[in-house]
Amino acid sequence: MKKILSFVGVLFLLLVAVLVMRTLSFTTTNESAKIAKVDVGLENQAALDRFAKALTFPTISNANGELVDWPVFIAFREYLEASFPRTFAEIPYELVNEHSLLFRWEGRDKALAPILLLAHQDVVPVVPGTEEEWAHPPYAGDIADGFVWGRGAVDDKASVIGILEAVETLLRDGFTPERTTYLAFGHDEEVSGKQGAKQIAQKLAAEGVQLAFLLDEGGAIARDVMPGTQAVIAAIGPAEKGFLSLELTARSLGGHSSQPPAHTAVGLLARAIVQLENNPLPADLQYIKRFVQALGNNVPFYQRMMFANLWLLNTPAEKVLRADPQMNAMMRTTTAATMISGSVRDNVLPIEAKAVVNFRILPGDTTDSVQAMVREIIDDENIEISKHGFNANPSPVADTGSSAYKLLEKTVWQVVGSERLVVAPKLVVGATDARYFNEVSDASFRFIGLELGPDEIAGFHGTNEKVATESYLNAVKVYYQLIKNAQDSL
Repeated sequence: MKKILSFVGVLFLLLVAVLVMRTLSFTTTNESAKIAKVDVGLENQAALDRFAKALTFPTISNANGELVDWPVFIAFREYLEASFPRTFAEIPYELVNEHSLLFRWEGRDKALAPILLLAHQDVVPVVPGTEEEWAHPPYAGDIADGFVWGRGAVDDKASVIGILEAVETLLRDGFTPERTTYLAFGHDEEVSGKQGAKQIAQKLAAEGVQLAFLLDEGGAIARDVMPGTQAVIAAIGPAEKGFLSLELTARSLGGHSSQPPAHTAVGLLARAIVQLENNPLPADLQYIKRFVQALGNNVPFYQRMMFANLWLLNTPAEKVLRADPQMNAMMRTTTAATMISGSVRDNVLPIEAKAVVNFRILPGDTTDSVQAMVREIIDDENIEISKHGFNANPSPVADTGSSAYKLLEKTVWQVVGSERLVVAPKLVVGATDARYFNEVSDASFRFIGLELGPDEIAGFHGTNEKVATESYLNAVKVYYQLIKNAQDSL
């Protein structure tokens, strides 16, 4: 018995040693930290004023084109032309589908593959009735308390104006690119991007364009958002999740509510939704693992131990992470019941009840595979399941070992490098216009050089959307330096 206990003890010590050794080696050497910062000469106040003024245009998109205030989009475009005269005069551009903009800044070396900087002009509406909750009116474009306030400050006019500000400054400085650079600004990203970015992507594909890399919104520089670390994380998105909404329909006999059946159509529907919420789709921790590994020693030891040893701790890790919505979104196709409808009166049994459940699809799953899994989980012939509205598969995953990714990483360090900074690849859980460019780019990344804390992130699509003035200026500098850096071989 003592020999057995001794043998078990040795095995336990060996296991502990393996866990610790794997944890200590679970980090990425960040040579970028040695990169010297660069100085980009901006006219700071003028740049901030131009950005703030851009937020006064309520360029709200709508899936129904007849409900869009197109004169506002035209006025916004005229404002861009007046604000960035060198760009519009010296770089050829065209309107795509009337309201999207595509610039082609010709490079001197035709052998170099071009790059594309992508952003969108449209914004989401302010929820009616919440205008008084804003510290500054959503379309006033105020600069106050160290912030630029207004709808679109984060999503996504910081990108549109930031890119144009960077290009205008480069032209002022006499810069001429070796590599052709495209600038593309869609007009309907918030309602699918089908009329804007998709048309631009199809145009480039028809012309045989193959990009060295593409940069869109999606990632940012986050502070104070990940428990256990004081690092400021520049999260670059190498991929984005797919999008699928499924409509669930239940039917039953109608009638008076005083004589209900055992389960009404609403009851059948509710049971199906509960089944989906209680049975989340399978987890895959590989994307969180890469993210945490890039953070290295900035992450507490116990967290690194968990991710360094998923071969043993995958199940407990999945259970722990599932409780955090942010982490849960990075490791599985998520399930969110968002819409429901039933009877027209409180005393009338519904003949039909409908619900919409939204899924953000992890790379590896598809719209069809998710629909099949949903059907299996609900397992009820009384529930009809069909696709609802727009849907898209996940994007391909760009190579974070590529020269394009390393170029982005270098640029971020040159502009905002600090002792607290770490650059890490992070799956984008939302949707961006970049998803339409897979045919012309196998190196699509999602990042804007804004530094955002919890308060600014809360304003994204919400109330009091704002960006710190220094944060916006750094984003402009990132675009400026990235274009300069991209002239080298990729």
